Amino acid sequence: MKFLLRKTDKDFTTINIPKIVLPDITEKELKQYNEINISVIIPTKNAGKEFEYLLKMLRNQKGFNSIEIVIVDSGSTDETLSIAKEYDSKIINILPEDFSHSYARNIGAENASGNYLLFTVQDALPPTNTWLYNLMAVLKNNDIAAVSCAEIPREDADLFYRVICWNHYNFLGVTNKDKISGMPEIPNYITLRQNGQLSDIACLISKDKFMNYKYRNSYAEDLDLGIRLIKDGYKIAFLSSTKIIHSHNRAAYYFLKRGYVDNLFLADVFNDFPIPRISFNNFVSDIIFTYNFINEEIIKEIYKLVLPIKNVEIERMIEDKFKYVLEFRYPVNINVDDNNYIDDKFKIFIKNLFNEEYKKENKSYNGFLVSSLFDFLKITFEYINNTYEFIDEELLKELKTCIYKEYSMLCGAHLAYCYLNSSQKEKQNLQKIHEELKEGI
Repeated sequence: MKFLLRKTDKDFTTINIPKIVLPDITEKELKQYNEINISVIIPTKNAGKEFEYLLKMLRNQKGFNSIEIVIVDSGSTDETLSIAKEYDSKIINILPEDFSHSYARNIGAENASGNYLLFTVQDALPPTNTWLYNLMAVLKNNDIAAVSCAEIPREDADLFYRVICWNHYNFLGVTNKDKISGMPEIPNYITLRQNGQLSDIACLISKDKFMNYKYRNSYAEDLDLGIRLIKDGYKIAFLSSTKIIHSHNRAAYYFLKRGYVDNLFLADVFNDFPIPRISFNNFVSDIIFTYNFINEEIIKEIYKLVLPIKNVEIERMIEDKFKYVLEFRYPVNINVDDNNYIDDKFKIFIKNLFNEEYKKENKSYNGFLVSSLFDFLKITFEYINNTYEFIDEELLKELKTCIYKEYSMLCGAHLAYCYLNSSQKEKQNLQKIHEELKEGI
């Protein structure tokens, strides 16, 4: 899974970004890009009142004669379209059932008049009025086909989102530096993902270049575009010095589905993507055991802590619990309804597995999901130790939610392996779960 892989630096180079980033810089101090007209493509659906902040910041970007905003809306029922009209946006309406991440962006590009395209999302926010100028300066001053930038999580972003963001940028090699990357010397499912990553949270590319490629697929269309570009000999840039504000606080059920779809996509795109041999029936028992282990051993022990507490103390306590996991047995019952750290949809999913698929056996643990969760938690504490000195009541609450979200994402990722390993007959039996976990991602 991409969030568990670590970075390597051998297949890309760092770049020097022109020193032009000043939040209070005036328009007269910028070199105007008179020959450039930019079209900003934004798929929307019920973007909410804060959508206005994004459009206002885009209209205030300095250094360009023309910035066109192209909204591709798939059925908003709130004020999204009235806000878009207020900011003189071009609006393209598509049916909700026709929406896909690729289709919406492609149709926006086809209707754009600019010679450069910026793809972004409805809940992102440029932090300064020179943000777009910085992206363009990198694109124009370096031999690259496209440029993306990292995101700064919003102030209200939860611990889980901050951990996966931090770890993903470690994996890409852009935590503290910008990079230009092309086709790696040894192409495989890791190096191609590291070098081919673009992000639709912010992706700037010439219209001519984009129209030769366009987006494909219903998922991870930005990574697919980046990989196709570097395979054709182009280079792309990913920036850390320039960032865009963006984050989501989503429920555990979403990350169950995200982990599932991630691994289906990776297995489909990369022939060398490893697929562990996991059977669905055995893994259901692992899901139930691990849930019970978190609930009854980890969370209950956390409640006994006296706060504030040093990071290392709670980390050691959790490590000690994992050391003795083999002493625990598979549960006869599980407590789902009283869990305030997971959402109702995830509760229903776990209860359905417990009631319909789980074989109640009084035996010692012989699975692997607990070990995978422990690896994920080591990354979590690496982030915590780099960010906090003590864990207080608020951070501890976030940590408990984070543990369940990590567990849910791992469940989804490994359920994808179950599906990929199954025979055609077994796939028919798994079709209900398969369709549920794919929907809406």
